[in-house]
Amino acid sequence: MRRVMLVCCLLILVGFSGTGNVSARPAEDSGSGPLFGGQWSWVNNSSYQNSDLNSLPAIAEDYTATWCTNCVKVESALQELDDEGILQKYHFHRNNDHEDPFGSDNTEDHFKQRYNTGAPPIVVMNGTIKKIGSIPDSDSLKTDYHTMANQTLGISGNSTFTWTPQGNNSGMISWAIETDLSRYEGYEMSVNAWVVEESAEFREGSNGKEIYPNIVREIINLGSEKFGSSNIDIPVAFDGNDLQIHLMYHFAQMENSVDEPVDDSSEVKERALPNVSALASLIVVIFAAMIRKS
Repeated sequence: MRRVMLVCCLLILVGFSGTGNVSARPAEDSGSGPLFGGQWSWVNNSSYQNSDLNSLPAIAEDYTATWCTNCVKVESALQELDDEGILQKYHFHRNNDHEDPFGSDNTEDHFKQRYNTGAPPIVVMNGTIKKIGSIPDSDSLKTDYHTMANQTLGISGNSTFTWTPQGNNSGMISWAIETDLSRYEGYEMSVNAWVVEESAEFREGSNGKEIYPNIVREIINLGSEKFGSSNIDIPVAFDGNDLQIHLMYHFAQMENSVDEPVDDSSEVKERALPNVSALASLIVVIFAAMIRKS
């Protein structure tokens, strides 16, 4: 009888511990407006670019952390597609983190306001399609992200980007966009400069990467006009001399638009899992006590 009860305890424990594997979550609407652009220059170099909007790659925003082992698989898949010219990837590191030194209030606010942060990894494509987690829906994450990147925004026109450095820590950015925005009447456009560090070293990262690429350091709002110019200050690099300036066009719902309900299920699951383990342990203790009494 004791053996039977002990086996039951073990089966219950295994059953509960299995809930730690979060099932695949398919790509979903991000609840935010489109984001596109990606014309860029090294901060120390002058640049002038006029690009057809249809020729610009998809923009992949990746919410990550230096302790996140699952994020390594995500970033590897994104890197392959970046190398193939399918997309342009940007990594947003979790802020106020016990380990990760690369996050900031500025970049965290961007991601949270647009997409709602949860546990990394989270990938958003073109501002409109979001996939949470590292379990593929198809045969691979690369295929998933390729499919997401191919869902184009259908925006045509031209974008002009000019960058002129002015000393070591500042420069002038100019932009002009020619496009029909009538399909986004419920949204407001803002023009933004993203300061990106090509790579930075952090050997203490527990996911083992050591070198972390394409880190978004700061997002600077340039206003909502279709053309203009602005002097901006550049933050200091974490290491090296590899900062870049990127031009982005953000769209957000106007204040009178109806907000979509927020799905906090990923954070709820994350908080709930330790309680499930505790429950399993409690069940084992109870059964053990019963065995001793018998």
